[in-house]
Amino acid sequence: MSSYSWLKILALPAFLLPATTRAQVISGKILDAKTHAVLPFVNIGVLHKSVGTVADAQGAYHLSVASVSAHDTIRVSGLGFRPRLLRVQELQQQPTVELSPEAVLLREVKVKAKGFYKRTHLLGFKNPDASGTLTMSSNDLGTEIGSVINLSRRPTRVVNANFNVAYNHSGPLTFRVNMYRLRPDGKPSEEKLLRRDVIVTFGSEKGTISVDLTPDQLILDEDFMLALEWIDGPNQAQVKSNLAFVAGLGYANNDFYLRQTSQATWERTSVGAVLAGMQPKISFYVTVQD
Repeated sequence: MSSYSWLKILALPAFLLPATTRAQVISGKILDAKTHAVLPFVNIGVLHKSVGTVADAQGAYHLSVASVSAHDTIRVSGLGFRPRLLRVQELQQQPTVELSPEAVLLREVKVKAKGFYKRTHLLGFKNPDASGTLTMSSNDLGTEIGSVINLSRRPTRVVNANFNVAYNHSGPLTFRVNMYRLRPDGKPSEEKLLRRDVIVTFGSEKGTISVDLTPDQLILDEDFMLALEWIDGPNQAQVKSNLAFVAGLGYANNDFYLRQTSQATWERTSVGAVLAGMQPKISFYVTVQD
Protein backbone atom coordinates (compact mmCIF):
# COMPACT_ATOMS: atom_id res chain seq x y z
CA MET A 1 0.00 0.00 0.00
CA SER A 2 1.33 3.43 -0.88
CA SER A 3 2.17 6.04 1.77
CA TYR A 4 -0.63 8.18 0.28
CA SER A 5 -3.17 5.45 1.04
CA TRP A 6 -1.93 5.24 4.63
CA LEU A 7 -2.38 8.98 5.02
CA LYS A 8 -5.96 8.73 3.75
CA ILE A 9 -6.78 6.07 6.36
CA LEU A 10 -5.17 8.02 9.20
CA ALA A 11 -7.17 11.10 8.25
CA LEU A 12 -10.56 9.41 8.57
CA PRO A 13 -13.01 11.39 10.74
CA ALA A 14 -13.42 10.14 14.30
CA PHE A 15 -17.02 9.08 13.75
CA LEU A 16 -15.91 6.53 11.09
CA LEU A 17 -13.42 4.79 13.35
CA PRO A 18 -14.41 1.42 14.82
CA ALA A 19 -16.28 1.54 18.11
CA THR A 20 -13.48 -0.40 19.81
CA THR A 21 -11.14 2.60 19.41
CA ARG A 22 -13.46 4.90 21.37
CA ALA A 23 -13.02 5.94 24.97
CA GLN A 24 -14.72 3.48 27.29
CA VAL A 25 -15.46 6.20 29.86
CA ILE A 26 -17.16 9.44 28.85
CA SER A 27 -16.30 12.43 31.05
CA GLY A 28 -18.07 15.75 30.78
CA LYS A 29 -20.19 18.40 32.46
CA ILE A 30 -23.89 19.20 32.70
CA LEU A 31 -24.80 22.88 32.26
CA ASP A 32 -27.89 25.07 32.38
CA ALA A 33 -28.57 26.01 28.74
CA LYS A 34 -29.84 29.45 29.79
CA THR A 35 -27.26 30.56 32.36
CA HIS A 36 -24.41 28.12 31.57
CA ALA A 37 -24.12 27.42 35.30
CA VAL A 38 -23.14 23.88 36.27
CA LEU A 39 -26.01 21.59 37.31
CA PRO A 40 -25.27 19.33 40.30
CA PHE A 41 -26.49 15.77 40.82
CA VAL A 42 -28.06 15.28 37.37
CA ASN A 43 -28.92 11.70 36.35
CA ILE A 44 -27.16 10.24 33.28
CA GLY A 45 -27.85 6.69 32.14
CA VAL A 46 -28.39 4.31 29.25
CA LEU A 47 -32.08 3.45 29.04
CA HIS A 48 -32.96 -0.08 30.20
CA LYS A 49 -29.29 -1.15 30.46
CA SER A 50 -28.45 -0.47 34.15
CA VAL A 51 -25.50 1.64 33.00
CA GLY A 52 -25.55 5.07 34.56
CA THR A 53 -24.22 7.58 37.05
CA VAL A 54 -24.91 10.93 38.73
CA ALA A 55 -23.07 14.20 38.13
CA ASP A 56 -21.22 15.54 41.15
CA ALA A 57 -21.76 18.84 42.98
CA GLN A 58 -19.75 20.65 40.26
CA GLY A 59 -21.77 19.13 37.42
CA ALA A 60 -18.99 16.76 36.34
CA TYR A 61 -19.70 13.12 35.47
CA HIS A 62 -17.88 9.97 34.38
CA LEU A 63 -19.97 7.35 32.53
CA SER A 64 -18.56 3.93 31.64
CA VAL A 65 -19.93 2.76 28.27
CA ALA A 66 -17.76 -0.31 27.75
CA SER A 67 -20.76 -2.66 27.87
CA VAL A 68 -23.14 -0.76 25.56
CA SER A 69 -23.51 0.00 21.87
CA ALA A 70 -22.65 3.35 20.29
CA HIS A 71 -26.29 3.50 19.15
CA ASP A 72 -27.87 2.95 22.58
CA THR A 73 -29.86 5.85 24.01
CA ILE A 74 -28.68 7.88 26.99
CA ARG A 75 -31.15 9.93 29.04
CA VAL A 76 -29.94 13.02 30.90
CA SER A 77 -32.43 14.43 33.41
CA GLY A 78 -32.56 16.86 36.30
CA LEU A 79 -35.43 18.24 38.34
CA GLY A 80 -36.81 21.41 36.75
CA PHE A 81 -35.13 20.77 33.38
CA ARG A 82 -36.29 19.17 30.14
CA PRO A 83 -34.72 15.69 29.77
CA ARG A 84 -32.46 15.04 26.79
CA LEU A 85 -32.06 11.82 24.84
CA LEU A 86 -28.70 11.25 23.14
CA ARG A 87 -27.02 8.34 21.38
CA VAL A 88 -23.89 7.06 23.10
CA GLN A 89 -21.76 8.18 20.16
CA GLU A 90 -23.31 11.67 20.31
CA LEU A 91 -22.30 12.00 23.95
CA GLN A 92 -18.81 10.76 23.12
CA GLN A 93 -18.46 13.48 20.49
CA GLN A 94 -19.92 16.22 22.70
CA PRO A 95 -19.66 15.28 26.39
CA THR A 96 -20.81 18.68 27.66
CA VAL A 97 -24.60 18.57 27.87
CA GLU A 98 -26.88 21.59 28.28
CA LEU A 99 -30.35 21.18 29.77
CA SER A 100 -33.13 23.71 29.22
CA PRO A 101 -35.32 24.81 32.15
CA GLU A 102 -38.82 23.36 32.06
CA ALA A 103 -41.96 24.74 33.64
CA VAL A 104 -43.51 22.13 35.91
CA LEU A 105 -47.29 21.75 35.84
CA LEU A 106 -48.67 20.66 39.18
CA ARG A 107 -51.64 18.33 39.41
CA GLU A 108 -54.68 19.97 40.98
CA VAL A 109 -55.27 18.91 44.58
CA LYS A 110 -58.33 19.77 46.65
CA VAL A 111 -57.04 21.66 49.68
CA LYS A 112 -59.27 21.65 52.72
CA ALA A 113 -59.71 24.63 55.01
CA LYS A 114 -56.91 25.76 57.29
CA GLY A 115 -56.98 23.82 60.54
CA PHE A 116 -58.41 20.69 58.94
CA TYR A 117 -55.16 18.71 59.17
CA LYS A 118 -55.38 17.94 62.88
CA ARG A 119 -54.40 14.27 63.08
CA THR A 120 -50.63 13.63 62.99
CA HIS A 121 -49.55 10.03 62.43
CA LEU A 122 -47.15 7.77 60.54
CA LEU A 123 -47.59 5.94 57.24
CA GLY A 124 -45.37 3.10 56.03
CA PHE A 125 -43.40 0.37 57.75
CA LYS A 126 -42.09 2.20 60.80
CA ASN A 127 -40.70 -0.56 63.03
CA PRO A 128 -37.16 0.59 64.02
CA ASP A 129 -36.51 -2.66 65.90
CA ALA A 130 -37.23 -5.11 63.09
CA SER A 131 -34.56 -7.79 62.81
CA GLY A 132 -34.05 -7.81 59.02
CA THR A 133 -31.98 -5.60 56.73
CA LEU A 134 -32.13 -4.53 53.09
CA THR A 135 -29.37 -3.04 50.96
CA MET A 136 -29.00 -1.06 47.74
CA SER A 137 -28.90 -3.12 44.55
CA SER A 138 -25.47 -1.98 43.28
CA ASN A 139 -22.40 0.16 44.00
CA ASP A 140 -23.17 2.61 41.18
CA LEU A 141 -24.12 6.22 41.76
CA GLY A 142 -27.85 6.54 41.19
CA THR A 143 -28.66 3.20 42.80
CA GLU A 144 -32.00 3.62 44.56
CA ILE A 145 -34.35 1.85 46.95
CA GLY A 146 -37.95 2.80 47.70
CA SER A 147 -41.17 1.77 49.40
CA VAL A 148 -44.78 2.41 48.38
CA ILE A 149 -46.68 4.56 50.87
CA ASN A 150 -50.46 4.15 51.02
CA LEU A 151 -52.56 7.08 52.22
CA SER A 152 -55.26 6.40 54.80
CA ARG A 153 -57.13 9.66 54.13
CA ARG A 154 -57.19 12.11 51.24
CA PRO A 155 -55.93 14.75 50.98
CA THR A 156 -52.92 14.33 53.25
CA ARG A 157 -50.15 16.77 54.14
CA VAL A 158 -46.65 15.26 54.23
CA VAL A 159 -44.57 16.64 57.13
CA ASN A 160 -41.35 14.65 56.95
CA ALA A 161 -39.72 11.52 55.54
CA ASN A 162 -38.00 8.95 57.76
CA PHE A 163 -35.47 6.21 57.04
CA ASN A 164 -34.24 3.67 59.59
CA VAL A 165 -30.55 2.85 59.07
CA ALA A 166 -29.34 -0.52 60.37
CA TYR A 167 -25.64 0.24 59.75
CA ASN A 168 -23.34 2.33 57.57
CA HIS A 169 -19.68 1.32 57.30
CA SER A 170 -18.92 3.51 54.26
CA GLY A 171 -18.52 6.84 56.05
CA PRO A 172 -20.48 9.97 55.07
CA LEU A 173 -22.84 9.32 52.15
CA THR A 174 -25.10 11.75 50.32
CA PHE A 175 -28.58 10.81 49.15
CA ARG A 176 -31.47 12.44 47.32
CA VAL A 177 -34.92 11.94 48.80
CA ASN A 178 -37.37 11.16 45.99
CA MET A 179 -41.14 10.78 45.99
CA TYR A 180 -42.52 9.20 42.81
CA ARG A 181 -46.03 9.19 41.42
CA LEU A 182 -47.37 5.67 40.86
CA ARG A 183 -48.55 4.39 37.49
CA PRO A 184 -52.07 2.98 37.10
CA ASP A 185 -50.64 -0.53 37.69
CA GLY A 186 -49.19 0.57 41.04
CA LYS A 187 -45.57 0.59 39.91
CA PRO A 188 -43.41 3.71 40.29
CA SER A 189 -43.25 6.14 37.39
CA GLU A 190 -40.39 8.58 36.67
CA GLU A 191 -42.52 11.57 37.70
CA LYS A 192 -41.38 13.18 40.93
CA LEU A 193 -43.77 14.79 43.40
CA LEU A 194 -41.13 16.91 45.13
CA ARG A 195 -40.36 20.07 43.16
CA ARG A 196 -36.85 20.58 44.53
CA ASP A 197 -33.83 18.37 45.15
CA VAL A 198 -33.96 17.28 48.79
CA ILE A 199 -30.39 16.28 49.69
CA VAL A 200 -29.35 14.56 52.93
CA THR A 201 -25.91 13.44 54.10
CA PHE A 202 -25.39 11.04 56.98
CA GLY A 203 -22.37 9.29 58.46
CA SER A 204 -21.90 6.03 60.27
CA GLU A 205 -24.68 6.47 62.75
CA LYS A 206 -27.34 3.84 63.28
CA GLY A 207 -30.92 4.99 63.75
CA THR A 208 -33.61 7.12 62.16
CA ILE A 209 -32.80 9.78 59.57
CA SER A 210 -35.64 12.33 59.46
CA VAL A 211 -35.96 14.88 56.65
CA ASP A 212 -38.16 17.94 57.08
CA LEU A 213 -40.56 18.37 54.14
CA THR A 214 -42.70 21.18 55.56
CA PRO A 215 -41.11 23.80 53.24
CA ASP A 216 -42.50 21.85 50.27
CA GLN A 217 -46.16 22.39 51.29
CA LEU A 218 -46.80 18.90 49.93
CA ILE A 219 -50.49 17.94 49.99
CA LEU A 220 -51.33 14.67 48.25
CA ASP A 221 -54.45 12.80 47.25
CA GLU A 222 -52.70 9.69 45.90
CA ASP A 223 -50.41 6.88 47.03
CA PHE A 224 -46.73 7.30 46.14
CA MET A 225 -43.29 5.75 46.49
CA LEU A 226 -40.72 7.15 48.94
CA ALA A 227 -37.12 6.47 47.88
CA LEU A 228 -33.48 7.16 48.68
CA GLU A 229 -31.01 7.59 45.80
CA TRP A 230 -27.24 7.47 46.39
CA ILE A 231 -25.68 10.50 44.67
CA ASP A 232 -22.30 11.11 46.34
CA GLY A 233 -19.84 9.58 48.79
CA PRO A 234 -16.32 8.21 49.19
CA ASN A 235 -14.57 7.05 46.02
CA GLN A 236 -15.15 3.36 45.34
CA ALA A 237 -17.64 3.15 48.22
CA GLN A 238 -19.01 -0.36 48.46
CA VAL A 239 -22.50 0.84 49.30
CA LYS A 240 -24.19 -2.48 48.63
CA SER A 241 -22.21 -4.31 51.31
CA ASN A 242 -21.52 -1.46 53.73
CA LEU A 243 -24.94 0.18 54.08
CA ALA A 244 -28.21 -1.44 55.17
CA PHE A 245 -31.66 -0.27 56.19
CA VAL A 246 -33.90 -1.83 58.80
CA ALA A 247 -36.41 -4.31 57.35
CA GLY A 248 -38.93 -6.82 58.60
CA LEU A 249 -42.14 -8.62 57.76
CA GLY A 250 -45.57 -7.03 57.65
CA TYR A 251 -49.07 -7.28 56.23
CA ALA A 252 -49.37 -3.70 54.92
CA ASN A 253 -49.19 -3.21 51.16
CA ASN A 254 -45.85 -1.38 51.18
CA ASP A 255 -44.11 -3.03 48.22
CA PHE A 256 -40.49 -2.02 47.84
CA TYR A 257 -38.50 -1.50 44.66
CA LEU A 258 -34.84 -1.36 43.68
CA ARG A 259 -32.91 -0.05 40.72
CA GLN A 260 -29.22 -0.34 39.98
CA THR A 261 -28.39 3.16 38.74
CA SER A 262 -29.70 6.29 36.99
CA GLN A 263 -32.36 5.63 34.34
CA ALA A 264 -32.41 1.88 35.05
CA THR A 265 -35.66 -0.06 35.27
CA TRP A 266 -37.36 -0.36 38.66
CA GLU A 267 -37.48 -3.94 39.92
CA ARG A 268 -40.14 -4.99 42.43
CA THR A 269 -38.73 -7.17 45.21
CA SER A 270 -40.84 -9.95 46.66
CA VAL A 271 -40.30 -13.43 48.05
CA GLY A 272 -43.81 -14.68 47.38
CA ALA A 273 -46.17 -15.85 50.09
CA VAL A 274 -44.37 -15.67 53.43
CA LEU A 275 -45.93 -16.56 56.77
CA ALA A 276 -49.59 -16.43 55.73
CA GLY A 277 -49.28 -13.37 53.49
CA MET A 278 -46.64 -11.38 55.29
CA GLN A 279 -44.09 -9.72 53.01
CA PRO A 280 -40.66 -8.14 53.57
CA LYS A 281 -40.87 -4.38 54.23
CA ILE A 282 -38.19 -1.73 54.39
CA SER A 283 -38.46 0.77 57.24
CA PHE A 284 -39.17 3.91 55.18
CA TYR A 285 -42.14 5.97 56.37
CA VAL A 286 -43.60 9.47 56.46
CA THR A 287 -45.11 11.68 59.14
CA VAL A 288 -48.37 13.14 57.85
CA GLN A 289 -51.32 15.25 58.88
CA ASP A 290 -54.85 14.53 57.68
